[in-house]
Amino acid sequence: MEFLIELLVLLLFAKVMGEVFHHYGFSPLVGEVAAGIMLGPAALGIIAQNPRIEAVAMLGLIILMLVSGMNSRFDVLARIRFKSTVVSLTGVCLSLLLGSCTGYILTGNILSALFIGAVLSNTATEVVVRFTAKSHLSHLVTGAAIIDDIIAVYILGLVSTITLKQALGLPPDISAVLLTTLGIAAFFIVVAYLSRELVVRLNVIKRLWGFRGKGVPVTFAAVLALLLAVIARYVGLHEIIGAYMAGLFIGRLRERPDAMLLSRIRLNALLDDMSNVMQAVLTPFFFAYVGLLLPSLQGINLLMFLAFLGAALAGKMFGAGLGAALLGYGWRDSVRTGLAMCARGSLELAMLQVGLVTGILSANVYLVMVVTVLATAILSPVLFRLAG
Repeated sequence: MEFLIELLVLLLFAKVMGEVFHHYGFSPLVGEVAAGIMLGPAALGIIAQNPRIEAVAMLGLIILMLVSGMNSRFDVLARIRFKSTVVSLTGVCLSLLLGSCTGYILTGNILSALFIGAVLSNTATEVVVRFTAKSHLSHLVTGAAIIDDIIAVYILGLVSTITLKQALGLPPDISAVLLTTLGIAAFFIVVAYLSRELVVRLNVIKRLWGFRGKGVPVTFAAVLALLLAVIARYVGLHEIIGAYMAGLFIGRLRERPDAMLLSRIRLNALLDDMSNVMQAVLTPFFFAYVGLLLPSLQGINLLMFLAFLGAALAGKMFGAGLGAALLGYGWRDSVRTGLAMCARGSLELAMLQVGLVTGILSANVYLVMVVTVLATAILSPVLFRLAG
């Protein structure tokens, strides 16, 4: 009964606060994490971290990565233009450099520093899409954010390998990095091939849509995510990489050639509905759990927060902005591009949770980094509008 009450309170507060932030034009995940902070040890102390809530949150994380993969479609990746690639790479490189240097100065640990730089080098696609939807820069920054997500998933694979070697008492070396890179590439190629044959060419999954009234497509997506998560773990990668690949697999349904425009519209609507259904309950638990993991907010290192926030904003603003300027965009559009790419969100929070669990990040650094991610999710839309 106590566990059910905890779930009830956590879900209720997460959804209400998420909707409040959504109403005012911000990402709902900010409110959902804030709910966990408010109910957890950092504030009221009503709900404590425990294995049962963690299990529900981890299932939410799997679903979160599944939906992220569905939004990072193969067909979109194949059509991403040179411009988005330039903006992504310039932003990632400078953010990784500034974040890693700042992290090393403040922590003195090179692995933690590189992990911090990796987190700060990403851009939240789900946040960017929302506040740039009506801007002429939308396609540029959305494409760049999708590339950022792929890079972030790759980094997670490297982190999982390095931490596994550390747990076994083995020093990480270049061979481990190369093997992990090959493993992720092989995983990606196999999923790409099978999804093309089964989903795009043969349309084997089409029969599932006949049972959509019974929720069969949603069940299939969840089962596939769990299956690939297990396989990923078995081959030495992190579970969420498998879930992300499952999302890419399901998302290929959008590539089916169909002469009827109405059928394509209905299919896209169905996939979007699937995403909303799967995220509606479980992902708020994960974001609230991120808040529950925070220690007291009174212990936050303000200097560290300002340093990380400065690195997060400067890396993208100047890096991605420089990329846009090199492509011939005017100074105003270059600045707005850089500001749009400053937003961090769900994938970054997932990476931070992995960093805390694996011991790469201390509790204090985790606290500061979570607050930094939330701050960028709030500031980026505001700054983007002000620069318009």
